[in-house]
Amino acid sequence: MVSKNKEMDNREIEKILASAEQLRLREKEPEPWTDNYSDMNSMEKSMLLDELFALRKADKQERDKLLEKLDRMTEQLLNLNESSRMLMKQNEEMKQMLSDRDALIAKLQKENAALKEQKKLDRKNLYGSKSQKTSARKRDTSSREEDKDDFDGSSTPGNCSASELNNPSQPAGKEKRPYRKGMSYKRMKADKSVCHESDLSKLPQDAVVIKTFYKYAYEQVSYILEHQYQVVRYKTADGKIREEYLPKEKGPERIDVVPGTHASGDFLAHLAFNHFVLNIPYYREMYRINDHSMSLGRMTLVNWLHKGATFTTKLVEALKDMAMEKDSIVNCDETWCKVKVRDAYYKKYIWCLVNKEQKSVIYCYEDGSRGRKALKEILADRKIKALQSDGYNVYMYLDNELVDTEHICCMAHARAKFVYAFEQSADKDAKYIIDCIGELYGMEEQYKKGKLSPEQITQCRQSMKTMEIIGRIRSKLDALTADNHPPRGELMEKAVNYLKNFWKQLFNYLKDGRYSIDNSIAERFIRPLAGERKNSLFFGSSRMANVSAAYHTLISTCRMNGISALDYLKKFFREIVNGRRDYENLLPMTIGINTNKL
Repeated sequence: MVSKNKEMDNREIEKILASAEQLRLREKEPEPWTDNYSDMNSMEKSMLLDELFALRKADKQERDKLLEKLDRMTEQLLNLNESSRMLMKQNEEMKQMLSDRDALIAKLQKENAALKEQKKLDRKNLYGSKSQKTSARKRDTSSREEDKDDFDGSSTPGNCSASELNNPSQPAGKEKRPYRKGMSYKRMKADKSVCHESDLSKLPQDAVVIKTFYKYAYEQVSYILEHQYQVVRYKTADGKIREEYLPKEKGPERIDVVPGTHASGDFLAHLAFNHFVLNIPYYREMYRINDHSMSLGRMTLVNWLHKGATFTTKLVEALKDMAMEKDSIVNCDETWCKVKVRDAYYKKYIWCLVNKEQKSVIYCYEDGSRGRKALKEILADRKIKALQSDGYNVYMYLDNELVDTEHICCMAHARAKFVYAFEQSADKDAKYIIDCIGELYGMEEQYKKGKLSPEQITQCRQSMKTMEIIGRIRSKLDALTADNHPPRGELMEKAVNYLKNFWKQLFNYLKDGRYSIDNSIAERFIRPLAGERKNSLFFGSSRMANVSAAYHTLISTCRMNGISALDYLKKFFREIVNGRRDYENLLPMTIGINTNKL
């Protein structure tokens, strides 16, 4: 068995070796070409070729169909890719639209919240208290109208208990002052007094007089008196013709009429007082005069006041030189007015300058401009020491060019911005700064009550206590302006920026005890112009705006000096009628009127 298997292996080996030898020989000598179809006749070969061509044609048709199908699939694939790109683009656009919508919703929500807060603030400013005092006491925000709307008759309103309805509290009576027992008040006093005595002879025969006393009654006597002065026209020996009023004994020495008008000095003073102090419009003044049986046109009234202003304007120049003399301290503010120019109404501005030490107030129209040029013309070449104003950018002219003039900003403006921010959003940071500024105002009130001199006030303002308060404000401001601080309301942002940008000007008042912490004195003297604007609505021309500024200058200066504006205007126009033109001696403080009469 073993020998048989061995023989089979030897045969296999020999067969393999023989095959290898044949392959080697084929590699050296290729096998000659042989015709496999040599045994076929021509007809068979033709049939074979026809069959091969038919197969080739079928293969070509099949291939064309496959290529056509491939082209269709490729086109479909390209269309699908294009649709996919369009869908992706639409998807991105939808995502962007959703993002924009979310941003718009957030913006509108923020604006809605801001508008609600602004509406609340406007309602407070319109119907609520105008005071900017911030009280820590919690106030009831519900209104009586809300209580009426919510009340359905089934219960007692929430803000009023049943006991309060049944037993309403009575207002506290006036405090009793025993030391006033037996004393009486008589604070009213008239310019003229008429005494009506009793006829004691009409008493009963057995009557005994215990005492006599007077009861007071007041009557207003108002009328317009026409004075007729006889003027004589005569011819002198030299042939000259003259006109002259020749007064009789105990008669008026001269014609009492302001040059350019038919009004006496007192009458023109009353007209100016009624319009510029009492804010009576011209048409109402005409009604009053017509009720006294005098016919006076509106333009005549306006022209009379303008003629009077030709004299008061010269007083304004004298007051301006006095108020802005060298090293003076001036408070400045401006307000708008409406002026008619060529049948159109334009918004113009009037400037107000106050010198507290000289007790003078000046109003300047300056063609209604509010720009830097107007301020430069007002100041001119005057070397004032300091000018206090609000944060209007025109006053930056002082910081940029008038380096010798100290620019002081109003602390009340800065505080008001934080008060508005606190009222809008109850921001704790705003309340903190308000309290700090309140401490500074409290110290200023102590200086005023203590009647400290400017030098003493300067020392107190530069004390450690003051510096500690300012340091706290600065630390809070740095924290509020840090990059990582969370977002805040619009009003709070404005307040922080105002305090940051005008930090130096706000605290320049610490340098001199003569400086004021705020510009409230100029703000107060702006109010007469606001009152005239509300009653007269507009000026008929720039000329009358200048007239108003001139009259208000004298009236406000009288007010600051404690002088009756009516008495001053009467005396001033009387002196003008008498021929005086020494205007430096006709100012409210130099004309010679008692300053303790208002």
